[in-house]
Amino acid sequence: MYSNMWALYAREVKRFQKIWIDTVFNPIVTVGLYLGVFGVVTSGQQIGDLPYLTFVYTGLLAMLIINNSFSNPSFALVIAKNLGNIVDLQLAPIAPWRIGVAYAMAAFTRGVITLCIALLATVWFIPGLGLPEHPLYFIFALFLTGIEFGMLGVAFGFWAKNFEALTFMSTFVMQPMIFLAGVFYPVANLPSPWSTISLFNPVHHNINFFRYAFTGYSDISPIISLLVILGFSFVFFVAMQILTKKNIVLK
Repeated sequence: MYSNMWALYAREVKRFQKIWIDTVFNPIVTVGLYLGVFGVVTSGQQIGDLPYLTFVYTGLLAMLIINNSFSNPSFALVIAKNLGNIVDLQLAPIAPWRIGVAYAMAAFTRGVITLCIALLATVWFIPGLGLPEHPLYFIFALFLTGIEFGMLGVAFGFWAKNFEALTFMSTFVMQPMIFLAGVFYPVANLPSPWSTISLFNPVHHNINFFRYAFTGYSDISPIISLLVILGFSFVFFVAMQILTKKNIVLK
């Protein structure tokens, strides 16, 4: 059974490797454009002891992991539904929960690959940025963020009946959550009530924990962010398993 799960994981990894232009160039272009704009506009500015460009850069890296981990399984599953390939999963001798985990692990893998590509291509433009301040936390941040939003992507991939529903989710739910998460500014700088609302935004805690692991800077206690991440990961895991079983088990 576990070999079947890893075979499904390997299939998904090979699938996104075939779209290497999107996997390789998209993160480089995205980060490069943001760095170009913010590098000019915020030259010399600081947030605490952290250069503003470093603050934005670490937020962008976390955003890349979130976006890629969410989009990889969600679009793959909607495509499978539209092409009728979902029947392959329904007939495969794999437990529904293992199917969800395989897709989430593949999403995590794509998130890490995207992060590595973006780092190698753009870290040279961030003066003074060295190795992560807290390596163990950095590993936790990578794994938990990739898995958490991979599971959310699986859940919405099974929930969405077509691309319109998935696009709605990406545009009107994920993007506002990301832009209210403190990628480009400390959430404390937001006017009320947005500063308070941002504290209940799960994406904010992922970005805050990732930024703390990399630079040592955090808007709120990283331990609180870690606990929030673990809590939402459990919720997303339960939702993923319910929706996977509902769509995979043949009636």
